[in-house]
Amino acid sequence: MSFAPSSHPAVCLRNLLVAISCAGCAAAATASSATVSSSVAPLVESTPLGSGPTVPSRPPAEVYTTEISVPDAGDPFAAQLAAEIGRARKRHGLASMIRDGRLDQAARDIALLTAAAEIPAFDATASLLSYYGVVEPNPGMLLKQGDDGAEPGAVADLEHELAGNSAFAKWRRFGIGVKRTPGKWMAVLVFHEKNVDLSPVPRSLPSAGSAPVVGRVLPSLHSPEVLVSPPHGAVARLPLASHQGSLSARFECNQGDGIYQIEVVAEDARGPTVVANFPVYCGIEPPPPLVTRSAPVARVSQPASVEEQLLLLVNRDRQAHGLAPLVRDDRLSRIARRYSEEMSETGEVAHVSRRSGNVLDRVKTGGISPIPSTVAENVASALTAVDAESGFMASPGHRDNILNPVLTRVGVGVAIGREEGGTVPLFFTQVFAGYGR
Repeated sequence: MSFAPSSHPAVCLRNLLVAISCAGCAAAATASSATVSSSVAPLVESTPLGSGPTVPSRPPAEVYTTEISVPDAGDPFAAQLAAEIGRARKRHGLASMIRDGRLDQAARDIALLTAAAEIPAFDATASLLSYYGVVEPNPGMLLKQGDDGAEPGAVADLEHELAGNSAFAKWRRFGIGVKRTPGKWMAVLVFHEKNVDLSPVPRSLPSAGSAPVVGRVLPSLHSPEVLVSPPHGAVARLPLASHQGSLSARFECNQGDGIYQIEVVAEDARGPTVVANFPVYCGIEPPPPLVTRSAPVARVSQPASVEEQLLLLVNRDRQAHGLAPLVRDDRLSRIARRYSEEMSETGEVAHVSRRSGNVLDRVKTGGISPIPSTVAENVASALTAVDAESGFMASPGHRDNILNPVLTRVGVGVAIGREEGGTVPLFFTQVFAGYGR
């Protein structure tokens, strides 16, 4: 969220959050927060995993769409888990979730890339979802693993694990992938909200090509916008025809060949949020998905060290785009830290708080005088600073704040959330300020 004269709003971001459970494991490692290093290795065509299957396991989608595909027949265990999800939703008085074959495919590939008691790589997960034509951002995920014969116990435990997740009521779609190794299994369950209906958008276009971006956000949302991050240059907002939640814009490959990131943003009472985010490849072939295998990382005990890391990442990204580094402002850091602590208490990631208002309210309450001419904010929940910054830079609205030359000062705040299913989320706030034009 930003205030004049900045022209592009930031939006709240909830990155990949994962819970881990182990059913009947004979010698399971302790579940812990996990991610991967920031380096990634692109697939040439597909990556063999020992003598088993390859990733990606299916052909790519030709278009992005919010329409589901037929679920995989797959492992019978997946069908048992899917049936229990339906029963759990019914017992909690919630509408049925829809199983999406595209999410099945992504979940299966994620399982193939993930070792026991570890968490899938953020970049690999986002890349696989894009590869299969999924536009919704930031999935929830549950990893269940165990010894052969423990599947009934895993099914019995599923409702408790789902009901304990704060996003359970918001999820609308899911996919399940199962990996089996000698004597053991792993099930990956991927969950998505669905806040927009979009007509199909091609994943790739010819040089100087164009395509319509047409759809409608849910009735609970309003004021949709379409933002584009081109291969070079600043984030742009597309001219948009909008009426009662509908949206119609035309995207053009007008800044050369390369990757254009398209983001659809809409608002509710808690501020703007991302409802779709996907890359379009102009004049180039869509690459195969990134493959980054999982690796454990220790739990965070000192948020201050994560704040330092995030600040370094922000200024790394600015300098990579020819911008001066942001100056750390301790007053803004205190404001950011307090808001991250508030989000960790409530479990809600949003710009508008029932307690503290919006970012400008928080800056005024923080006693900053004179008030900056431009104030902007990025907020997220993720497992690491690397994941948070990767998510920010992959989102045109967040990216625009980080790379806005008008903004010269920043405060970074991190708070540790409550443990969910063996992992501990971190809550991130970046508050930017500028005193120029």
